[in-house]
Amino acid sequence: MEKEFETIIEEFKKINMKGYMKGINNNLYNSAGLTLENQLGKNPDSMFLPDYYGIEVKCTQRFSRYNISLFSLAFDGPDLFESNYLLETYGIRDEMYQEHKKLIVNLKLNRKVLVYDKYYFELKIDYDSKKIFIRIYDNELNFLEDRAFIFFDSLEQRLRVKLRYLALFYASKTVSNDNFYFRYYKLECYKYKGIGAFIKCIEEKDISVALILRFAKSGKDFGKNKNKSMQFSIRKKSLEELFDQIYYFEN
Repeated sequence: MEKEFETIIEEFKKINMKGYMKGINNNLYNSAGLTLENQLGKNPDSMFLPDYYGIEVKCTQRFSRYNISLFSLAFDGPDLFESNYLLETYGIRDEMYQEHKKLIVNLKLNRKVLVYDKYYFELKIDYDSKKIFIRIYDNELNFLEDRAFIFFDSLEQRLRVKLRYLALFYASKTVSNDNFYFRYYKLECYKYKGIGAFIKCIEEKDISVALILRFAKSGKDFGKNKNKSMQFSIRKKSLEELFDQIYYFEN
């Protein structure tokens, strides 16, 4: 076993022994993860660095069908502010805040996806130039332009930094007196395989790719762009296509 996982395995065993614990909120989407982070003594974050002593920590629930979020990454080009170009050129006005635009697309490799009934976006891989990019057509399928690329090297750098080591906690949920309670019953530890595995996962549709360009709708950052550019997530059952499993424990 990789020594990097020793600390988090010990922490998991302590958390597991506590049984069900009250969630820190009753949010369906983030309560299990935030409660786990609280137990680990870490603050919520969205940093590009790993969460916990060099390990990226993820949490999922027993019957969840959601993908595991991996990371988001800005474009390498062709423009310095490529996300702003895409947003202004192809985005639509937000329904509630007309002064702001949004552009959210679930991209498909080698498949055209209709975007707001105006355009088609298609995710492509250029193996010669070693990059992924978006091909754009009008709503009559006339080619417009190739835009928004990310080099394989940029993907590999982010993966090596963010996801070299991954710890996935599984939680069971129960509800009592309108409050959520969680028990963390399983831990899986993984080590990243390499960029070849990542590209293959995109090809095999194990990894989903989304374009997410939008603005903050609340808080002190209201109105500011919160662009995630390309966002990548993986199916739970496909984790071993991208990672080698180093450790498994269930109780």
